[in-house]
Amino acid sequence: MPNAQDAETARVLALVDEAVHEAQGRRRDDLATRLVAERRRVLRGSCAVLVVGEFNKGKSSLVNALLNARVCATDADVATAVPTVVRFGEQLTVASGGADDAARSPVDPADTEALQTRDDRSAPAGAEVVEVAVPRELLRDGLVLVDTPGMGGGLASAHAARALRALAGADAVVFVTDASQELTAPEVELLRRVAGLCRRVLCVLTKLDLYPEWRRIRDLDEAHLRTAGLRLPVQPLSSALRHHGLRTGDRRAVTDSGYPRLAAFLRGTVAATGRQGLAAAAAAAHSALSQLVAELATARAALTDPARQREQLEALRDAQHRAEELRGGGSRWLQLLNDRIGDLTSTVDFDLAMRIRAVRKEAFDRLETADPRREWVELEPWLHERVNAALADHLRLLRDQADEVADEVAGRFGEDAWRLRAHADIVRVTDQREAAPDEIGLAALAASRASRVELGIAAVRGGSTGAVLSHAVGLLVVAVASVPLAPVVFPTAALLGGLFARTTYRAARTAQLRALRAEAERTISLHLDEVEMRARRDTRDSLRRIHQHLRDVFAGHATELQASVHRNLETLAHTVREDQQGRQERLQRADAELTRLRALAGRAEALLGELLGTGPEAAR
Repeated sequence: MPNAQDAETARVLALVDEAVHEAQGRRRDDLATRLVAERRRVLRGSCAVLVVGEFNKGKSSLVNALLNARVCATDADVATAVPTVVRFGEQLTVASGGADDAARSPVDPADTEALQTRDDRSAPAGAEVVEVAVPRELLRDGLVLVDTPGMGGGLASAHAARALRALAGADAVVFVTDASQELTAPEVELLRRVAGLCRRVLCVLTKLDLYPEWRRIRDLDEAHLRTAGLRLPVQPLSSALRHHGLRTGDRRAVTDSGYPRLAAFLRGTVAATGRQGLAAAAAAAHSALSQLVAELATARAALTDPARQREQLEALRDAQHRAEELRGGGSRWLQLLNDRIGDLTSTVDFDLAMRIRAVRKEAFDRLETADPRREWVELEPWLHERVNAALADHLRLLRDQADEVADEVAGRFGEDAWRLRAHADIVRVTDQREAAPDEIGLAALAASRASRVELGIAAVRGGSTGAVLSHAVGLLVVAVASVPLAPVVFPTAALLGGLFARTTYRAARTAQLRALRAEAERTISLHLDEVEMRARRDTRDSLRRIHQHLRDVFAGHATELQASVHRNLETLAHTVREDQQGRQERLQRADAELTRLRALAGRAEALLGELLGTGPEAAR
């Protein structure tokens, strides 16, 4: 039995097909081409769901249990090292390669786990992503699961920055923790960042069969999330119970495992994502039909009232001039887009620089009163955490302000901006595919670390200086006074030698700490400079894609409007040349076609309002 999502998809595709037929019938190949492209996009739509969490929390086991297939490595002594993308396929296939789909090549399924864990003994080299296609109904409608490497320590993990950037293009996130302990502070902070970048987040609690106190842990986790301002339910899951239920046919066990609720969440995510794509297709159909209606209405008006043909001709020429302005390089919407992208570039550049500067100052302040030799072990994960948090906030700023630019340009364009905005989807455009800054390793502290023996030698040298000086003074006094002062000179020499040795030791240790701090600050600065450089490159690439995307969307609509006006002028000129009998016949045909097209455009408008959750009046 077809579900609601299938029914909505069928309605939209039927509407698009009718609009294509009408556009082709009126020789508007430009409209037909765009509608066909929208239809293809709807049919190949996908919904990406990231599975994230710390090491050994059961992410891979979750994916395997959900699909009832071993598609991810789950051995206790290995961990996922590269992202694993699981999508639908008519048969099991495995590919590996770069982040770009075109750069992946088929591999033997027997090498899957070696690729996922980077087992150098048997895995082919160069695998950045492993893609597994498997025949499962849950994946058939476009659901794509991404099993990510574990992030030990939350934002302090070396994998956190890549995961956070991937979240920018994710439709939903499943955050995995287990029942061995309550949520840690790093996990809560990571969840807070995840919720800021992705609107649909589900927190799941795994390994219930191993920890009888899992209900208490669940309650504590939910309390921690409420304290952090996150209203996220914690869904308990048991992979062992699901496997047992599927193996024995025990439906009660399958239900109690919690996986049906997880599957329902994922289906809901697919439906919500699909509705966005359907809304864009419905908007394209409504736009095309509105232009066809305007063309017919112009022809009908000329046939009905020939006396107003001159007035109509002037109005159409004025409209043609405005359409040419919309398409030209000096159009107001294009100027606004260029200006706002320029402003946004300056804003995000400054934001990134200030965030990295703040991290640098925090790190230097921390070194000011610490011994780098003892602090370095704790400083590295702390620095990863601060950098990843700063980059997550920076990416969120970019997303939010890019959305504002899209809304502002759509409003300036003016041609039913509520429909045009459905095409300007910023979320996908900001998805980063370049190497993430977390892959930049923090160099080891390279300053010379003087040992206690070396400091002792320096102290001895200082003591010798004091003893020699005291002895020389004593000899001089003896020579002048001819009085034996050995009982006085030698103790004094020993005392001065000890004082000089202590002073020299302290001076050497202070110099050593100063050199170590200087080297630590230099190492941190080099690391942060590299992070900032790569992050700025990624941000600039995102802005360039956003700029191109918005320009192409609105320029395409401007071209369609210009074509519509040109067709209206041709129609009017043809009407002027017709005789009375021909006009009557065309008027009857125009009335029939206009009634049909208006009804079809009304259906498109109603369907679009339904998909967007608002009617045209409210959207405008």
